[in-house]
Amino acid sequence: MTLRSLTLTTLFAASLFAAGAQAHDPALHEPAPAAKAKPITCEELADTERYSADLADKALRTTCEAEAKKPKDSKAVTEEERG
Repeated sequence: MTLRSLTLTTLFAASLFAAGAQAHDPALHEPAPAAKAKPITCEELADTERYSADLADKALRTTCEAEAKKPKDSKAVTEEERG
């Protein structure tokens, strides 16, 4: 009877140890990457390292695209007027 209870106790202790000794992913210990901020200006929208372009409003994108096109168009007109 003593041998049987000793065997059961040993098996129970071994099962507790085995449950705690399972392998896990070391990436779970790494800190999560910082979330990027929402851009408010055109300069921030262009800086993709600090700000997320996915969070930008459609209005901001269209405004920035319009501002980007204006200098190109005005340069073209001034060069045509000169030449």
